[in-house]
Amino acid sequence: MKRPKVIIIAQNQPLNNDAQLRQKMASAESRAERQSSRFPGLDLSAIQREVHRNILESVLVLDDRYMDLLDLMNFVRNGRRMPELTPTNVTQYYSLANSVTLNGIFLYQHLMGHGFDPIIVQNYSTARLADLLQEAPLAVCISSNFIYMNDIRDIAAQIKQFAPEVAVIAGGMLVKKALDRGDDLSPQAKGFFSTFCGKIDAFVIEAQGEQTLVRLLQRLAQGQDICNVPNLGLFDEKERLFFTPRQSEEVLMDETAIPWQDIPKGYLRKILPVNSSRGCFYRCRFCTYHWLFPEIHYKSIDALREELKSINSLGFVKHIRFTDDNFTANKTRLEAVLKMMLEERFSFTWSSFARAGSLTPELVKRMKLSGCEFVDLGLESGSQTILDNMDKRLRVDQSLDAIRMLGDHGIYGRGSFIIGYPGETLETFSETVQFINNSGLPYYHPYLFYYSGNTLVHQERDRFGLQGLGLAWSHNSMDSAEAARLVVEMLQRIDKSFTDGQTYVEEIYKLLRGDGYGPHEIRELFGLKRELQLAIREFGSGEPFSPKVEEALVKLETLVT
Repeated sequence: MKRPKVIIIAQNQPLNNDAQLRQKMASAESRAERQSSRFPGLDLSAIQREVHRNILESVLVLDDRYMDLLDLMNFVRNGRRMPELTPTNVTQYYSLANSVTLNGIFLYQHLMGHGFDPIIVQNYSTARLADLLQEAPLAVCISSNFIYMNDIRDIAAQIKQFAPEVAVIAGGMLVKKALDRGDDLSPQAKGFFSTFCGKIDAFVIEAQGEQTLVRLLQRLAQGQDICNVPNLGLFDEKERLFFTPRQSEEVLMDETAIPWQDIPKGYLRKILPVNSSRGCFYRCRFCTYHWLFPEIHYKSIDALREELKSINSLGFVKHIRFTDDNFTANKTRLEAVLKMMLEERFSFTWSSFARAGSLTPELVKRMKLSGCEFVDLGLESGSQTILDNMDKRLRVDQSLDAIRMLGDHGIYGRGSFIIGYPGETLETFSETVQFINNSGLPYYHPYLFYYSGNTLVHQERDRFGLQGLGLAWSHNSMDSAEAARLVVEMLQRIDKSFTDGQTYVEEIYKLLRGDGYGPHEIRELFGLKRELQLAIREFGSGEPFSPKVEEALVKLETLVT
């Protein structure tokens, strides 16, 4: 019997970062305008617009367009002209559109094991979707882990234009967050999701979702009714959204191990993602992850060993990234993983998220010996007041110790910091800047506080005077427009730690490592980008370039070419 084909759309990294950023801003401003009536004492639209003005001031704008570091490298390598990236030429340039994500690979092996013939679209913006749809697939599955809801709607509409009879299914983290309330959704949310009718045939509303997806696809393949499949959002004949009963999926972590040698080589890269656990111990009050995965689950050491051995056997993988939200949080577990990796002597290096308070000198030493060269630290603030407000369960001195230990062993660290969390003041912000400057932290990423009703801090909204939504909010000590202005200041005030603003350092780092750049060269590239940004702020980017702008560009050209 012929296996039903299923297309998996894993992510939607843009080919034009400037256009994508401006489109995202336009969508946020439209949302703020739609939701403004809910906050009569707050000019939501004005705050959102001011936030966006500051975001554009905090990033590199050259040649009249926003550029991340990879764009800038393409610009200088292409004779100081930004090349037009297309699906056919993108592999010739530096672009996150060339990266691979774990969600597509995982669903591929999961659906293969249940009798389907899956096709991965690693990146929608580089896909030949019309050609794929000519193969008459049973369904197209869109993961919301790396795609925004507006983009999902647009992608689904395009699919229906090409193949109206093909079922389009959306699932993943963002769908779970957005639709988890079911019938209790606000009227505004119901109105928004009504625009998906005729485009999306089913939403899978489950934090895992893979078991629900298989049941749904099996019913579709057999031509059976799907209304009794749990964990779905569907549209009735009157185009109203309704929900099937919820049923939590069992987490079987060893079954999520990927037999990488069986994955078609065309889906693989020199850098691959690996997941060894789901869940998080902590309940930080800014985070939504606590209710998506309320318990933590681990792959067995034996299953993880076999998965890493399968990657090593490929022979071309240079680096793996553990995608666990807290890879280092459980010291006993981490020690077992490191022991196994040291026994196997894998040829690749690795990176992961890490909790600063869980690191010890001996653990960091063993991490380095096993191949670790980069970790992401969720430091969130350099102010103990703000850390306590967040219930971060982390002390500033622990963060400083972690950065020092990593540096002593030659492991690069990136710290994430939330700017504007309730209670933030100019003083607490200055503490964060001072912390970064004094700590020796190689990289940092500033997040503007994002306000969601799914976070625990929402329960304290009266205490903090917190109102608004998303990146448009106000609390007792500042609003998001002021917090965004503080983010602009960070580039000038922080001179020995580097960021790429809107793009994650770790994503660029791992891509460039796979492309042959050394850790020191990557750090030099980030430093030169900062030098260029500051020169443009002072002298502008009009041609002929000022001597300082020209000097930074020449240095970049020397390193990139």
